[in-house]
Amino acid sequence: MKALVNPFNHIAYSSFYIYALEKVLGKGNIRYSSRPFRNLSPGAQQSRGLLFILREGEVEKKYFICGADSWKIDEELYNWCDIYASVNANFENTPGRDKLISLAPSFGIKCWDKNELAIKAISNGIRYLLSIHDGKLKTFVGNYKRLLNRPFYEEMTYEHGEDNYIFFCCTLWYNDEWNQNDSKVNARRANFIRACKDFKGIEFEGGFVAQEGRSSVDLFKDCLAKRSYPYSEWLQKTKRSAIVFNTPAFWECHGWKLGEYLALGKAIISTPLSNDLPAPLEHGKNIHFVEDCSSEHLSEAIQYIISHPEYRKQLEHGAKEYWEKYGTPEKSLELIGIHN
Repeated sequence: MKALVNPFNHIAYSSFYIYALEKVLGKGNIRYSSRPFRNLSPGAQQSRGLLFILREGEVEKKYFICGADSWKIDEELYNWCDIYASVNANFENTPGRDKLISLAPSFGIKCWDKNELAIKAISNGIRYLLSIHDGKLKTFVGNYKRLLNRPFYEEMTYEHGEDNYIFFCCTLWYNDEWNQNDSKVNARRANFIRACKDFKGIEFEGGFVAQEGRSSVDLFKDCLAKRSYPYSEWLQKTKRSAIVFNTPAFWECHGWKLGEYLALGKAIISTPLSNDLPAPLEHGKNIHFVEDCSSEHLSEAIQYIISHPEYRKQLEHGAKEYWEKYGTPEKSLELIGIHN
């Protein structure tokens, strides 16, 4: 099998699946070419996900893996492809979509070392300059540079968290009349931060990192982090954390954090999810759901998990088992019918 990969997808949202293709097919069987995708609009070619074509002999199949925040279907890409996979599939909101496959949430990774990353940025940047005439070449190439801050997939390893330490650091998203983040994701995360800060016997570290000039800082000033954390530090402190918190993120999507927490095998407290998964996460087995996300109820959940170490280990092992069954790069390809 050989893969023809669209060179213009947003690299942060396609890197996880590029890594998967290289693992399953081998780097020598992957080629980047804009030619098979040139009839698509520039917007479709620059989507948050991965467009590719798989060829085996005379048989050809077209794939799109959507990593965008919304459950909405890109009609142009849905009509173009044979398989449309999404990390935010919502079958209730999109009935009758026979091509649609649900994937576990992924996250941006470093899929190449520094030298190969530079080569890919230059070669695909040249293709971009010659083919996409929107004046955003600097942004396109800059996305490759930002990939340097992401982990190698091999760094996503399980460690049993410390008993009396909780780390949680996240973006304080901007709020507007459409996303209403201040009453949704920001409010839920703030309640968890407040519950941790008020919990006796727990060392809490982290908080919100505001988007300068965009976030509602005054509403959440008691929840702001003292500083931002580079990803390498975020990763190590998250591994140390006894508990982590998940809630539907921007546009009520499965955020990257859910994928990261599952891959790390963390004890996850979560509000109910809005979109589908390849298989449901089960309360008490691989996640701890809370219907009421008030600070009081979140504090009760923290208390229960901290005071029941065997239950916490069950959540950790259950999260990792779920990830190994449904979420790894190779398993993601298996779900769309691509095997070793």
